Amino acid sequence: MKRIFFVLIIFLSISLIFSCGKKTDDQSETISKLKQEIVELKATITKLEAELVLARTPKEPLKIGVLVPLTGIVAQGGLEMKYGIEMAAEEKGTVLGRPIELLVEDTQVKPPVAVTKAEKLVYKDDCKALIGVFSSGVGLALAKNIDKLNVPFVSTHVMTTKFYGLHPLVFRSGQLANDQTAVGNVKGIMARPDLMKRSYYVIVHDYSWGHDAGERFIALAKENGIKIVNEDYDKAPIATKDWSSYISKIKASGADAVYMAFITNVIPVFAKQASDFGLQGKVKLVSAAAPGPLELEAGGEACYGIFGASDWSWDVDNANSNDWEMRFWKKFNTIPSDAAVHSYVGAMNLFNAIEKAGSTDAKAIADALRGISFDGPYGNVRISAKDNCMRNSAVLTETMAAPENPFGAKVYMKVLKTFTADELGPPE
Repeated sequence: MKRIFFVLIIFLSISLIFSCGKKTDDQSETISKLKQEIVELKATITKLEAELVLARTPKEPLKIGVLVPLTGIVAQGGLEMKYGIEMAAEEKGTVLGRPIELLVEDTQVKPPVAVTKAEKLVYKDDCKALIGVFSSGVGLALAKNIDKLNVPFVSTHVMTTKFYGLHPLVFRSGQLANDQTAVGNVKGIMARPDLMKRSYYVIVHDYSWGHDAGERFIALAKENGIKIVNEDYDKAPIATKDWSSYISKIKASGADAVYMAFITNVIPVFAKQASDFGLQGKVKLVSAAAPGPLELEAGGEACYGIFGASDWSWDVDNANSNDWEMRFWKKFNTIPSDAAVHSYVGAMNLFNAIEKAGSTDAKAIADALRGISFDGPYGNVRISAKDNCMRNSAVLTETMAAPENPFGAKVYMKVLKTFTADELGPPE
Protein backbone atom coordinates (compact mmCIF):
# COMPACT_ATOMS: atom_id res chain seq x y z
CA MET A 1 0.00 0.00 0.00
CA LYS A 2 2.88 2.39 0.86
CA ARG A 3 4.50 1.63 -2.50
CA ILE A 4 1.30 2.58 -4.35
CA PHE A 5 1.11 5.93 -2.56
CA PHE A 6 4.79 6.56 -3.34
CA VAL A 7 4.21 5.97 -7.06
CA LEU A 8 1.16 8.22 -6.95
CA ILE A 9 3.21 11.06 -5.42
CA ILE A 10 5.83 10.71 -8.18
CA PHE A 11 3.16 10.95 -10.86
CA LEU A 12 1.64 14.01 -9.24
CA SER A 13 5.07 15.67 -8.99
CA ILE A 14 5.81 15.04 -12.66
CA SER A 15 2.42 16.39 -13.59
CA LEU A 16 3.07 19.56 -11.58
CA ILE A 17 6.47 20.09 -13.22
CA PHE A 18 5.06 19.78 -16.71
CA SER A 19 2.21 22.15 -15.89
CA CYS A 20 4.61 24.95 -14.83
CA GLY A 21 6.18 25.52 -18.24
CA LYS A 22 5.18 25.82 -21.83
CA LYS A 23 3.70 22.58 -23.00
CA THR A 24 4.78 20.96 -26.19
CA ASP A 25 2.50 18.49 -27.93
CA ASP A 26 4.61 15.61 -26.57
CA GLN A 27 4.41 17.01 -23.03
CA SER A 28 0.66 17.39 -23.28
CA GLU A 29 0.31 13.79 -24.41
CA THR A 30 2.54 12.63 -21.55
CA ILE A 31 0.53 14.62 -19.00
CA SER A 32 -2.69 13.16 -20.36
CA LYS A 33 -1.35 9.66 -20.00
CA LEU A 34 -0.12 10.38 -16.47
CA LYS A 35 -3.53 11.70 -15.47
CA GLN A 36 -5.18 8.56 -16.82
CA GLU A 37 -2.73 6.36 -14.91
CA ILE A 38 -3.41 8.39 -11.75
CA VAL A 39 -7.14 7.75 -12.15
CA GLU A 40 -6.46 4.05 -12.57
CA LEU A 41 -4.18 4.05 -9.52
CA LYS A 42 -6.86 5.72 -7.43
CA ALA A 43 -9.33 3.01 -8.48
CA THR A 44 -6.80 0.30 -7.59
CA ILE A 45 -6.14 1.88 -4.19
CA THR A 46 -9.87 2.08 -3.48
CA LYS A 47 -10.30 -1.58 -4.40
CA LEU A 48 -7.33 -2.64 -2.24
CA GLU A 49 -8.63 -0.66 0.71
CA ALA A 50 -12.03 -2.38 0.39
CA GLU A 51 -10.35 -5.80 0.24
CA LEU A 52 -8.27 -4.91 3.29
CA VAL A 53 -11.39 -3.96 5.25
CA LEU A 54 -13.06 -7.20 4.16
CA ALA A 55 -10.03 -9.24 5.20
CA ARG A 56 -10.05 -7.62 8.61
CA THR A 57 -13.79 -8.22 9.09
CA PRO A 58 -14.34 -11.34 11.26
CA LYS A 59 -15.67 -14.23 9.18
CA GLU A 60 -18.90 -15.95 10.10
CA PRO A 61 -18.19 -19.09 12.16
CA LEU A 62 -18.85 -22.54 10.73
CA LYS A 63 -21.50 -23.98 13.03
CA ILE A 64 -21.46 -27.70 13.84
CA GLY A 65 -24.20 -29.29 15.96
CA VAL A 66 -22.98 -31.63 18.69
CA LEU A 67 -25.55 -34.09 20.03
CA VAL A 68 -24.47 -35.92 23.17
CA PRO A 69 -26.13 -37.12 26.39
CA LEU A 70 -25.18 -34.78 29.23
CA THR A 71 -27.84 -35.93 31.69
CA GLY A 72 -29.12 -39.36 32.58
CA ILE A 73 -27.52 -42.77 32.74
CA VAL A 74 -24.74 -42.15 30.20
CA ALA A 75 -23.91 -38.53 31.01
CA GLN A 76 -20.25 -39.32 31.70
CA GLY A 77 -19.83 -40.97 28.31
CA GLY A 78 -21.51 -38.00 26.64
CA LEU A 79 -19.20 -35.60 28.43
CA GLU A 80 -16.16 -37.57 27.22
CA MET A 81 -17.48 -37.48 23.64
CA LYS A 82 -17.97 -33.71 23.96
CA TYR A 83 -14.39 -33.33 25.20
CA GLY A 84 -13.01 -35.21 22.21
CA ILE A 85 -14.98 -33.13 19.70
CA GLU A 86 -14.03 -29.87 21.45
CA MET A 87 -10.36 -30.85 21.40
CA ALA A 88 -10.53 -31.57 17.67
CA ALA A 89 -12.23 -28.24 16.95
CA GLU A 90 -9.66 -26.32 18.98
CA GLU A 91 -6.74 -28.04 17.26
CA LYS A 92 -8.23 -27.71 13.78
CA GLY A 93 -8.96 -24.03 14.41
CA THR A 94 -10.63 -23.04 11.14
CA VAL A 95 -12.37 -24.71 8.22
CA LEU A 96 -12.75 -22.90 4.90
CA GLY A 97 -11.08 -19.95 6.61
CA ARG A 98 -13.90 -19.77 9.14
CA PRO A 99 -13.65 -20.41 12.89
CA ILE A 100 -15.40 -23.58 14.08
CA GLU A 101 -18.29 -23.00 16.47
CA LEU A 102 -19.69 -26.03 18.27
CA LEU A 103 -23.31 -25.84 19.42
CA VAL A 104 -23.89 -28.57 22.00
CA GLU A 105 -27.27 -30.08 22.82
CA ASP A 106 -28.19 -32.73 25.41
CA THR A 107 -30.02 -35.68 23.82
CA GLN A 108 -30.90 -37.19 27.23
CA VAL A 109 -30.56 -40.52 25.35
CA LYS A 110 -34.14 -40.05 24.19
CA PRO A 111 -34.86 -40.30 20.44
CA PRO A 112 -37.72 -37.73 20.36
CA VAL A 113 -35.63 -35.24 22.36
CA ALA A 114 -32.63 -35.78 20.08
CA VAL A 115 -34.69 -35.21 16.93
CA THR A 116 -36.14 -31.99 18.35
CA LYS A 117 -32.66 -30.78 19.33
CA ALA A 118 -31.33 -31.65 15.87
CA GLU A 119 -34.11 -29.64 14.21
CA LYS A 120 -33.26 -26.68 16.41
CA LEU A 121 -29.56 -26.94 15.54
CA VAL A 122 -30.24 -27.08 11.80
CA TYR A 123 -33.27 -24.83 11.30
CA LYS A 124 -32.65 -22.17 13.94
CA ASP A 125 -28.90 -22.24 14.51
CA ASP A 126 -27.91 -22.94 10.88
CA CYS A 127 -25.55 -25.81 11.69
CA LYS A 128 -24.01 -27.33 8.57
CA ALA A 129 -23.44 -30.81 10.03
CA LEU A 130 -24.34 -32.91 13.07
CA ILE A 131 -21.91 -35.05 15.06
CA GLY A 132 -21.89 -37.22 18.19
CA VAL A 133 -24.80 -39.39 19.42
CA PHE A 134 -24.21 -42.10 22.02
CA SER A 135 -26.98 -44.63 21.52
CA SER A 136 -28.14 -46.66 18.54
CA GLY A 137 -31.78 -45.81 19.22
CA VAL A 138 -31.06 -42.08 19.00
CA GLY A 139 -28.83 -42.53 15.96
CA LEU A 140 -31.49 -44.47 14.06
CA ALA A 141 -34.14 -41.89 14.95
CA LEU A 142 -31.99 -39.10 13.54
CA ALA A 143 -31.28 -41.14 10.42
CA LYS A 144 -35.04 -41.46 9.80
CA ASN A 145 -35.27 -37.66 9.78
CA ILE A 146 -32.10 -36.92 7.83
CA ASP A 147 -33.87 -36.16 4.53
CA LYS A 148 -35.81 -33.42 6.29
CA LEU A 149 -32.72 -32.12 8.12
CA ASN A 150 -30.60 -32.32 4.94
CA VAL A 151 -27.19 -32.09 6.62
CA PRO A 152 -24.45 -34.71 7.04
CA PHE A 153 -24.65 -36.65 10.30
CA VAL A 154 -21.49 -38.32 11.64
CA SER A 155 -21.97 -40.59 14.64
CA THR A 156 -18.92 -41.14 16.80
CA HIS A 157 -20.45 -43.78 19.07
CA VAL A 158 -23.42 -45.61 17.52
CA MET A 159 -22.53 -49.31 17.15
CA THR A 160 -25.57 -50.85 15.45
CA THR A 161 -24.87 -52.66 12.18
CA LYS A 162 -27.95 -50.96 10.70
CA PHE A 163 -25.75 -47.92 10.07
CA TYR A 164 -23.93 -49.63 7.19
CA GLY A 165 -25.09 -47.89 4.00
CA LEU A 166 -28.12 -46.51 5.84
CA HIS A 167 -28.37 -43.17 4.02
CA PRO A 168 -26.08 -41.02 1.81
CA LEU A 169 -25.93 -38.37 4.57
CA VAL A 170 -25.40 -40.75 7.53
CA PHE A 171 -21.87 -41.79 8.55
CA ARG A 172 -20.03 -43.58 11.35
CA SER A 173 -16.51 -42.65 12.43
CA GLY A 174 -16.11 -43.71 16.03
CA GLN A 175 -16.71 -46.73 18.22
CA LEU A 176 -16.44 -50.15 16.58
CA ALA A 177 -19.69 -51.47 15.14
CA ASN A 178 -21.26 -54.54 16.76
CA ASP A 179 -20.02 -56.90 14.05
CA GLN A 180 -16.46 -55.55 14.35
CA THR A 181 -16.60 -55.84 18.14
CA ALA A 182 -17.89 -59.41 17.88
CA VAL A 183 -15.05 -60.32 15.50
CA GLY A 184 -12.47 -58.84 17.86
CA ASN A 185 -13.95 -60.54 20.92
CA VAL A 186 -14.32 -63.94 19.23
CA LYS A 187 -10.77 -63.77 17.88
CA GLY A 188 -9.60 -62.79 21.35
CA ILE A 189 -11.44 -65.69 22.98
CA MET A 190 -10.06 -68.15 20.45
CA ALA A 191 -6.51 -66.89 21.02
CA ARG A 192 -6.71 -67.52 24.78
CA PRO A 193 -7.26 -71.15 25.85
CA ASP A 194 -8.60 -70.10 29.25
CA LEU A 195 -11.39 -68.19 27.48
CA MET A 196 -11.98 -70.62 24.63
CA LYS A 197 -12.77 -73.59 26.87
CA ARG A 198 -15.55 -71.76 28.73
CA SER A 199 -19.34 -71.71 28.28
CA TYR A 200 -20.86 -68.26 27.79
CA TYR A 201 -24.03 -66.76 29.23
CA VAL A 202 -25.10 -63.79 27.07
CA ILE A 203 -26.86 -60.84 28.69
CA VAL A 204 -27.62 -57.48 27.08
CA HIS A 205 -29.36 -54.21 27.71
CA ASP A 206 -32.86 -54.43 26.29
CA TYR A 207 -32.77 -52.04 23.33
CA SER A 208 -31.59 -52.04 19.71
CA TRP A 209 -27.85 -51.86 20.36
CA GLY A 210 -27.89 -54.59 23.01
CA HIS A 211 -29.95 -56.93 20.84
CA ASP A 212 -27.70 -56.42 17.82
CA ALA A 213 -24.52 -56.88 19.90
CA GLY A 214 -25.78 -60.09 21.50
CA GLU A 215 -26.97 -61.62 18.23
CA ARG A 216 -23.75 -60.76 16.39
CA PHE A 217 -21.64 -62.38 19.09
CA ILE A 218 -23.78 -65.51 19.38
CA ALA A 219 -23.78 -66.15 15.62
CA LEU A 220 -20.03 -65.71 15.28
CA ALA A 221 -19.24 -67.63 18.47
CA LYS A 222 -21.25 -70.65 17.29
CA GLU A 223 -19.46 -70.59 13.93
CA ASN A 224 -16.16 -70.85 15.76
CA GLY A 225 -17.01 -73.53 18.31
CA ILE A 226 -17.55 -71.28 21.31
CA LYS A 227 -20.27 -72.68 23.56
CA ILE A 228 -23.29 -70.49 24.31
CA VAL A 229 -25.63 -71.65 27.09
CA ASN A 230 -28.54 -69.31 26.27
CA GLU A 231 -28.88 -68.66 22.56
CA ASP A 232 -32.04 -66.63 23.14
CA TYR A 233 -29.91 -64.41 25.43
CA ASP A 234 -31.05 -62.53 28.51
CA LYS A 235 -32.38 -58.96 28.25
CA ALA A 236 -32.19 -56.49 31.12
CA PRO A 237 -33.95 -53.11 31.22
CA ILE A 238 -31.59 -50.15 30.95
CA ALA A 239 -32.77 -48.90 34.34
CA THR A 240 -31.69 -52.12 36.14
CA LYS A 241 -29.68 -51.42 39.28
CA ASP A 242 -30.06 -54.65 41.22
CA TRP A 243 -28.44 -57.47 39.24
CA SER A 244 -28.92 -60.20 41.82
CA SER A 245 -31.67 -62.05 39.92
CA TYR A 246 -29.62 -62.08 36.73
CA ILE A 247 -26.50 -63.23 38.59
CA SER A 248 -28.53 -66.05 40.13
CA LYS A 249 -29.59 -67.16 36.64
CA ILE A 250 -25.96 -67.08 35.48
CA LYS A 251 -24.93 -69.28 38.41
CA ALA A 252 -27.81 -71.69 37.79
CA SER A 253 -26.94 -72.00 34.08
CA GLY A 254 -23.56 -73.55 34.81
CA ALA A 255 -21.81 -70.95 32.62
CA ASP A 256 -18.29 -69.99 33.60
CA ALA A 257 -18.12 -66.90 31.36
CA VAL A 258 -20.43 -63.98 30.58
CA TYR A 259 -20.69 -61.96 27.37
CA MET A 260 -22.30 -58.66 28.33
CA ALA A 261 -23.56 -55.84 26.15
CA PHE A 262 -24.16 -53.10 28.70
CA ILE A 263 -23.97 -49.33 28.55
CA THR A 264 -20.44 -48.47 29.64
CA ASN A 265 -21.15 -47.02 33.08
CA VAL A 266 -23.21 -50.10 34.05
CA ILE A 267 -20.32 -52.53 33.45
CA PRO A 268 -18.52 -51.74 36.76
CA VAL A 269 -21.83 -51.90 38.67
CA PHE A 270 -22.54 -55.37 37.30
CA ALA A 271 -18.93 -56.45 37.92
CA LYS A 272 -19.06 -55.25 41.52
CA GLN A 273 -22.30 -57.13 42.25
CA ALA A 274 -20.98 -60.24 40.50
CA SER A 275 -17.89 -60.03 42.71
CA ASP A 276 -20.07 -59.67 45.82
CA PHE A 277 -21.83 -62.90 44.79
CA GLY A 278 -18.49 -64.68 44.55
CA LEU A 279 -18.23 -64.87 40.74
CA GLN A 280 -15.00 -62.93 40.31
CA GLY A 281 -12.19 -65.27 39.32
CA LYS A 282 -14.62 -68.10 38.65
CA VAL A 283 -16.61 -66.50 35.83
CA LYS A 284 -14.78 -64.55 33.12
CA LEU A 285 -16.39 -61.36 31.81
CA VAL A 286 -16.16 -60.34 28.15
CA SER A 287 -17.67 -56.99 27.21
CA ALA A 288 -19.19 -55.70 23.98
CA ALA A 289 -18.42 -52.12 25.05
CA ALA A 290 -15.36 -50.44 26.51
CA PRO A 291 -15.88 -49.50 30.17
CA GLY A 292 -15.17 -45.84 30.89
CA PRO A 293 -12.00 -45.05 32.89
CA LEU A 294 -13.79 -43.16 35.66
CA GLU A 295 -16.26 -46.01 36.06
CA LEU A 296 -13.36 -48.46 36.31
CA GLU A 297 -11.82 -46.31 39.03
CA ALA A 298 -15.10 -46.37 40.94
CA GLY A 299 -15.37 -50.16 40.58
CA GLY A 300 -11.81 -50.77 41.75
CA GLU A 301 -10.60 -54.36 42.11
CA ALA A 302 -14.06 -55.72 41.30
CA CYS A 303 -13.43 -54.52 37.73
CA TYR A 304 -10.26 -56.57 37.26
CA GLY A 305 -10.42 -59.22 34.55
CA ILE A 306 -12.90 -57.74 32.05
CA PHE A 307 -11.93 -58.58 28.46
CA GLY A 308 -13.11 -56.68 25.40
CA ALA A 309 -12.33 -55.32 21.94
CA SER A 310 -12.41 -51.56 21.39
CA ASP A 311 -10.77 -48.82 19.36
CA TRP A 312 -8.24 -47.71 21.93
CA SER A 313 -6.89 -47.70 25.46
CA TRP A 314 -4.33 -45.34 26.96
CA ASP A 315 -2.08 -48.40 27.08
CA VAL A 316 -1.75 -48.18 23.26
CA ASP A 317 1.93 -47.36 22.83
CA ASN A 318 2.80 -45.24 19.81
CA ALA A 319 4.04 -41.67 19.49
CA ASN A 320 0.73 -40.29 18.23
CA SER A 321 -1.29 -41.97 21.00
CA ASN A 322 1.14 -41.01 23.75
CA ASP A 323 1.15 -37.39 22.61
CA TRP A 324 -2.64 -37.22 22.25
CA GLU A 325 -3.39 -38.63 25.70
CA MET A 326 -1.07 -36.12 27.36
CA ARG A 327 -2.65 -33.22 25.45
CA PHE A 328 -6.05 -34.47 26.54
CA TRP A 329 -4.95 -34.85 30.16
CA LYS A 330 -3.49 -31.34 30.28
CA LYS A 331 -6.62 -29.82 28.73
CA PHE A 332 -9.32 -31.63 30.71
CA ASN A 333 -7.50 -33.04 33.75
CA THR A 334 -9.30 -36.37 33.46
CA ILE A 335 -8.23 -39.86 32.37
CA PRO A 336 -8.26 -40.17 28.55
CA SER A 337 -11.07 -42.43 27.37
CA ASP A 338 -12.06 -44.47 24.35
CA ALA A 339 -15.23 -42.36 23.93
CA ALA A 340 -13.15 -39.17 23.83
CA VAL A 341 -10.52 -40.41 21.39
CA HIS A 342 -12.87 -41.83 18.77
CA SER A 343 -15.02 -38.70 18.97
CA TYR A 344 -11.88 -36.64 18.39
CA VAL A 345 -11.03 -38.72 15.33
CA GLY A 346 -14.60 -38.58 14.00
CA ALA A 347 -14.63 -34.79 14.33
CA MET A 348 -11.31 -34.52 12.48
CA ASN A 349 -12.70 -36.61 9.65
CA LEU A 350 -15.73 -34.31 9.45
CA PHE A 351 -13.72 -31.07 9.55
CA ASN A 352 -11.29 -32.33 6.92
CA ALA A 353 -14.15 -33.45 4.69
CA ILE A 354 -15.77 -30.00 4.79
CA GLU A 355 -12.42 -28.50 3.87
CA LYS A 356 -12.02 -31.01 1.05
CA ALA A 357 -15.55 -30.25 -0.21
CA GLY A 358 -14.68 -26.56 -0.40
CA SER A 359 -18.20 -25.63 0.64
CA THR A 360 -20.92 -26.28 3.21
CA ASP A 361 -23.24 -27.91 0.71
CA ALA A 362 -24.60 -31.11 2.29
CA LYS A 363 -24.06 -33.32 -0.77
CA ALA A 364 -20.54 -31.97 -1.33
CA ILE A 365 -19.59 -32.69 2.28
CA ALA A 366 -21.10 -36.18 2.09
CA ASP A 367 -19.17 -36.91 -1.10
CA ALA A 368 -15.97 -35.75 0.61
CA LEU A 369 -16.64 -37.88 3.70
CA ARG A 370 -16.71 -41.04 1.59
CA GLY A 371 -13.13 -42.27 1.55
CA ILE A 372 -11.80 -39.58 3.93
CA SER A 373 -9.24 -40.75 6.48
CA PHE A 374 -7.35 -39.43 9.48
CA ASP A 375 -4.17 -40.71 11.08
CA GLY A 376 -4.81 -40.48 14.79
CA PRO A 377 -3.97 -42.10 18.12
CA TYR A 378 -5.05 -45.58 16.97
CA GLY A 379 -3.76 -45.36 13.41
CA ASN A 380 -5.56 -44.67 10.17
CA VAL A 381 -9.34 -44.30 10.42
CA ARG A 382 -10.97 -44.33 7.00
CA ILE A 383 -14.66 -43.90 6.21
CA SER A 384 -15.54 -46.51 3.59
CA ALA A 385 -16.90 -45.20 0.31
CA LYS A 386 -18.94 -48.39 0.12
CA ASP A 387 -21.09 -48.07 3.23
CA ASN A 388 -20.24 -44.72 4.94
CA CYS A 389 -18.75 -46.50 7.99
CA MET A 390 -15.19 -46.41 9.21
CA ARG A 391 -12.52 -49.09 9.01
CA ASN A 392 -9.66 -49.05 11.51
CA SER A 393 -7.52 -51.22 13.71
CA ALA A 394 -8.55 -52.05 17.29
CA VAL A 395 -7.25 -53.69 20.45
CA LEU A 396 -8.23 -56.53 22.75
CA THR A 397 -7.77 -55.47 26.36
CA GLU A 398 -8.10 -56.82 29.87
CA THR A 399 -8.79 -54.61 32.87
CA MET A 400 -6.31 -54.90 35.72
CA ALA A 401 -4.32 -52.93 38.28
CA ALA A 402 -2.67 -50.01 36.52
CA PRO A 403 1.08 -49.42 36.55
CA GLU A 404 2.37 -46.00 37.58
CA ASN A 405 0.92 -43.44 35.18
CA PRO A 406 0.57 -39.64 34.86
CA PHE A 407 -3.21 -39.80 35.27
CA GLY A 408 -3.19 -41.42 38.70
CA ALA A 409 -5.39 -44.24 37.38
CA LYS A 410 -5.64 -47.35 39.57
CA VAL A 411 -7.35 -49.58 36.98
CA TYR A 412 -6.64 -49.70 33.25
CA MET A 413 -7.33 -51.61 30.05
CA LYS A 414 -4.11 -53.46 29.26
CA VAL A 415 -3.59 -54.13 25.56
CA LEU A 416 -3.30 -57.86 24.87
CA LYS A 417 -3.60 -57.93 21.10
CA THR A 418 -4.02 -55.58 18.14
CA PHE A 419 -6.34 -56.33 15.24
CA THR A 420 -5.93 -54.78 11.80
CA ALA A 421 -8.79 -53.14 9.94
CA ASP A 422 -8.79 -56.02 7.45
CA GLU A 423 -9.15 -58.55 10.26
CA LEU A 424 -12.15 -56.75 11.75
CA GLY A 425 -13.91 -56.03 8.47
CA PRO A 426 -16.43 -55.96 7.09
CA PRO A 427 -15.01 -56.62 3.61
CA GLU A 428 -15.51 -53.92 1.01
